[in-house]
Amino acid sequence: MQDKILKLKNLLLETGLEEESGSIIYSGDSTLSKGNFYFLGTNPGGNRLDYPDTILNQLKLSKEKNEYTEGDWGNSEHQETIKSVFRDLEINLEETFSTNTSFIRSPGEQKYQPRNPINEEEIKPAAKAKKQLKRDGRETFWPIQEYFLSIVKPKLIIANGSMARDLFWHKIMGNEFDGNKLEEEDKFDYFNSANKSCYFFKGDLRTENLFIPDLSVLSLPHLSFQDYSFHKFGIKWAKERISSLL
Repeated sequence: MQDKILKLKNLLLETGLEEESGSIIYSGDSTLSKGNFYFLGTNPGGNRLDYPDTILNQLKLSKEKNEYTEGDWGNSEHQETIKSVFRDLEINLEETFSTNTSFIRSPGEQKYQPRNPINEEEIKPAAKAKKQLKRDGRETFWPIQEYFLSIVKPKLIIANGSMARDLFWHKIMGNEFDGNKLEEEDKFDYFNSANKSCYFFKGDLRTENLFIPDLSVLSLPHLSFQDYSFHKFGIKWAKERISSLL
């Protein structure tokens, strides 16, 4: 495990973002191993920590801490919703590798939007001196995401929110997400919301450094949106849709 963490530290230093507030692994370090599932959120939200809040510190110090069961987010509703989702999908949350599309902390998906994509002028000067970051934030973090994927080699990505969904659609399909390209059986529209849907798609994830054939992606509305009573209808659909993978 220490070899993996050292490799990850070096990849993080290449981004120049190691002193930013945030985190890099949301599950225990030991989940960075071969597994069927990969949980990807948007970005770290608010958290109460017992060490200075930097991405590098989280990598060095959090070890086996699981943010969903042990993190102090100030409001436990989001955590409880996530735990309920995994319970009803019959997937062990504590054994599932989890990270985020971005490792930079901000409270809430909507408040993150000004930093998507991450523009050079918004990055600290020290980071700019280390590396000229690409304008697309997805690409800034992708080498680390790719490293995670090369180890886990999942069958299913569980995407918490549209940013996580869009990342994998873009990587698999080679274009921007369009729900209209999916068959009706691969979409679930919430009857209690005008614009919330679940999606399911699959394809080969092929990059210069990585190949995962027939990778499935389950996209959920961001689980910070309302409590579990809202999401349970989509989760029932999702369980049926991915039953052959479980």
